[in-house]
Amino acid sequence: MRTIWYFVGIIDFILSALTYMYYRQNFPFARTMPFLFIYTLLAANTIISRLLPASFPLPVLKISAFLGGLWIAFIYYSLLLLIIHLIFWIFSKILSLHMASSMFTTFGVCFIILFIAWGSWRAFHPDIRREEIFTSKLAPSDHYKIVVLSDIHLGRVLGRSYALELAKRVNMENPDFVLIAGDIIDEGIDYINNEDSLSALATMKPKNGIYVAFGNHDYIDRPTVWKLMLKDAGMTVLQDDSYILDNKIKLTGLHDFRFNQDHLSLYKQSKHNDAYYSIVIEHQPRKIDKAAKSGYDLYVAGHTHTGQLFPNRLVTKKMYKLDYGRAEFNGMTAIVSNGYGFWGPPVRTEVRPEMIVIDLKGKK
Repeated sequence: MRTIWYFVGIIDFILSALTYMYYRQNFPFARTMPFLFIYTLLAANTIISRLLPASFPLPVLKISAFLGGLWIAFIYYSLLLLIIHLIFWIFSKILSLHMASSMFTTFGVCFIILFIAWGSWRAFHPDIRREEIFTSKLAPSDHYKIVVLSDIHLGRVLGRSYALELAKRVNMENPDFVLIAGDIIDEGIDYINNEDSLSALATMKPKNGIYVAFGNHDYIDRPTVWKLMLKDAGMTVLQDDSYILDNKIKLTGLHDFRFNQDHLSLYKQSKHNDAYYSIVIEHQPRKIDKAAKSGYDLYVAGHTHTGQLFPNRLVTKKMYKLDYGRAEFNGMTAIVSNGYGFWGPPVRTEVRPEMIVIDLKGKK
C-alpha cells in the first residue's frame, strides 16, 4: 500500500507541475516565489504525509493527510480545467473568436474551490438509505432490521470521533444485526490504535451481532492481527465461511476478490441455501451473477465509492455489473453501497456516502 501511495504521490507531483505551468500562464501572482514555494510544499505533502510515522503527533498526521487529500482533488479538477480550457481555445482559434483566458481560468478555479468545499462537507455527512425486502422464506411475523456498512476507512483522517458518531447512528436504528462489507481500516493498525477507534466502533450494539467480510484494505497491515482485533471487539469475521442466525438466516462472508477470485468457496458455502434466507457479503461487487445462480437471496457489497470524485462514476458503471444501488439478479436482490467513509481525498462529489438500513420482512 505504501508503494501505491508513493506512485500516487509521484504522479500527483508531476501533474502539479503541469497545472502550475497552466496557472503561471494565466495568473501574474502565480509567477512569484511565495506562490511557487506554497504550491511546491502542498504538492510534496502528498508524499510527505505518507512518510510520517504513526508515532508523530496526531494533529500533525491528521492535518497533513487532510491537506494531502484536498490537494489531490484540487489537482485532479485543475487538470480537467486545463483540458476543457484547451478544447475551448482550439475551437476559438478555428472559429476566429476572442477568448479571455485569464477570466476563464479565474471562473474555473473559483468553481473548483467551491465544488471541492461542497464535496468535502458531503464526505463528512453520510446519508441513510432505506430499503425494504419481502421474502416468503420467512414467516409473516418475522421482521429483521439490518444495517449495512462498507468502506468506513478508519485511519488518520477518520478516527475515534467519526467512529463514535457512526455507532450512535447505528444504535438509533436499533438493528437486529449489522453487516460490514469490508474496508473498516484505511491503511494501518497503528493509526487505529492511536485513537482507539475500533473500541469506538464497537459501541454499536445490534441485538444479534456484527458480521464482517474483509475488504482489500483490511489485508494491508497484519490481517491476522486485525482479524483478532475485530474478534476481540465483538465482531464476527466471515472469510469464506457462514453463520446461521436464529435458525432462519444464513450469513456468508467472502474473502476480498483480490485475494480469492475463484468461485469454489461461494459454491461450497451455498449448501442448504434453500433452508434459510441466505445473505452473502462481499467487498468488491464481483460475484453477483455467481451468487444469484448459487441460490442466495440477498447480496451486499461496497468498494466502488461510485468513483468518489465526479465524473468518475462513468468508470465504475463500466467496471461493475452493479456499482451502486439495488437490482434483481435471477431472483436475488443485490444491494451495493458506495461506502460510509472515503479513501484519499476527503471529498465526495459523486453519490453521497451512506449507511444502508434494510427492513427484511416475511410474507405468505
